Amino acid sequence: MKHYFSLFTLFIPLLAQAHYIPSQDEPITVKASLSATWRSDNIVDENEYWQIPGTNMGGDAWPVEEGLQIDEMKLGLGARIDENTYAIVEIGTHASDSDDHSSVSLEHAYVGYVCCEEFGPLVLEVGKMSAAFSPSLSAHASDSLTSESSLAADVFFGRYFHDEGARVMWHTDSITAGAEVWKGDAFPATASAGYAWDAFARYQWKGSNLSFVSGAWLYRSSAETRADHRYGGGHQHTPVAVPGETASIFPDTRFTGDTDLYGIHADFAYTSDSESWKAGMKAEYMGMQMDGTLHDAIGRTAYLDSEQTGSWAQPYITIKDHTFGVRAEWLTSDNLITGAAADQLGTDSGMANPTGFEPSRYTAVWLWQWKENIALRTEVVDDQSLLEDKLRFGVGIIWKQTLWPFNSKSHH
Repeated sequence: MKHYFSLFTLFIPLLAQAHYIPSQDEPITVKASLSATWRSDNIVDENEYWQIPGTNMGGDAWPVEEGLQIDEMKLGLGARIDENTYAIVEIGTHASDSDDHSSVSLEHAYVGYVCCEEFGPLVLEVGKMSAAFSPSLSAHASDSLTSESSLAADVFFGRYFHDEGARVMWHTDSITAGAEVWKGDAFPATASAGYAWDAFARYQWKGSNLSFVSGAWLYRSSAETRADHRYGGGHQHTPVAVPGETASIFPDTRFTGDTDLYGIHADFAYTSDSESWKAGMKAEYMGMQMDGTLHDAIGRTAYLDSEQTGSWAQPYITIKDHTFGVRAEWLTSDNLITGAAADQLGTDSGMANPTGFEPSRYTAVWLWQWKENIALRTEVVDDQSLLEDKLRFGVGIIWKQTLWPFNSKSHH
């Protein structure tokens, strides 16, 4: 049974989780994780950029590449300072493009305060953190069943959400509710346009065999001259193709305006009486409204009114050390672009979608908990997020371990 229980630690985020609180019994905790995957194909060719039709992407939503990639590495420290105060620090690196932008960065550095018991119910946190409102934003390659983040997280939030801000949260055995205020450095916001904020609530229930979690959230932000920093906005790349091939030049189109998002999510699971198998379903739905202006360096402008949705569903079953699952994902967009430069800026920004194309992706996964802290993952991905379908295979390894102490009692 040892491996069975360790398997489900893969679905609990590392120190990145907003509600990770070091215990008084173990005031110092050090945790590390690594996820690496070999893939049979790229999403896009080396001399092209990844832009899903009908969307305006950015942040850290880099395309996966053929061959072996380090999906992520993390090292985190949690410290219980006194009865009410704690601190979290985490550094990490993520897979990026071939120009090696995947340097180690400080992802979390924040201080928390709890009242009036060891873990709450009142929690206050200030510093650089990940958002707590959506489970998609706190689940990375070493925490999730699949190695690739959801299309919705890639398009709406640039995959990862790390920003400076403050969080207030109230949690009990059944209810969690909170609000967060952000500086605005995390996509889709910009700090120059003012603060972003969100509010969220979750209900959780657990019986002898069944468990259920559901939640809803709202996020609001503004942007001024928002760029796609993967390829433009001061990080402009000029690709040089080998003789006989053509490289795509990225059109650096900006967005100024408001972005509002909302979402609902659910997680249902059933565990057998013998605890030898478990079956469940995870799902999330997001909606986004963009209202503003597209513009470029030569002064062309166009008005944008966009409504988009993103969703995914992931049924799975675990039998002892093996988990088998399928994740299905869908995106939709309804973009109205008007003005003299509407056609050109719509194309350059990626928002143009004249055929009404609806991107999707389907992933089948086998995850084997080989050792207590090491899992092996095999994936088959039918990627229909671009106009040209692609089928790729992936084989990877996940290592997650508490380095100090070896039997952590910290609260998630």
